[in-house]
Amino acid sequence: MSFDLPRRDECARASRGAVRYVALLATVALAACIPAIPVPPSVQPLTHGASQWLVEPGDVIRQRVWMSPEQSGDLPVNERGQVLVPTVGRLTVTGMTPSAVESAILKSYSGRLDSSRIEVTFLRPVSVVGGVKLPGIQLADPSASVLSLIARAGGPNHPGGDLRAFLLRVGEPVHEISTGDRVSDLGIRSTDQLYAMDPPFIVRNDIGVRTTIESVQLVGSILTLILLITRR
Repeated sequence: MSFDLPRRDECARASRGAVRYVALLATVALAACIPAIPVPPSVQPLTHGASQWLVEPGDVIRQRVWMSPEQSGDLPVNERGQVLVPTVGRLTVTGMTPSAVESAILKSYSGRLDSSRIEVTFLRPVSVVGGVKLPGIQLADPSASVLSLIARAGGPNHPGGDLRAFLLRVGEPVHEISTGDRVSDLGIRSTDQLYAMDPPFIVRNDIGVRTTIESVQLVGSILTLILLITRR
């Protein structure tokens, strides 16, 4: 008997130590699975429709003339705010609304082309960055949604969970926006950036995290049972 008691004490201490070790290991593992979320300290809502879409340098005017490929193409607006229209020449378009620019282009072809054959689309380069597979510049028309631009950038790095999006604009606070917002709603400028934020690991892997926690709890229960048995 004098030799059994120390052995039982040693077993009890070992079991208690194992329980504490498993609990500590679980805590460290879960903490490592949750990365820091880079939410800026000053995030403010954006007033939708506050700024009208006006053509600016860097924009692209996509012109399609039916059965006339030589007069079709993507026409960039240069730093002077001018666009070179095939067979017409340079037009100054900066600061004009898309409808006004379209009217000017159609007027320039008056008497030579039927306006019904001409289709004009306005595009703006938008930088899509953050948690996307192919970060870079995407050409967006006014009706394009934030989600469609993220999809064009390859989609989220880690699909699943709630994808958050932010508008980064020079000289202004960071604005959180909805993925359903349209480019025209946001008044996006060519110098803006759309930042897509991956959902936290614990959100994307909710089932796996819960399974891990349950497994750790089961192991802890077994070790606790062993500890109680060795105390007898």
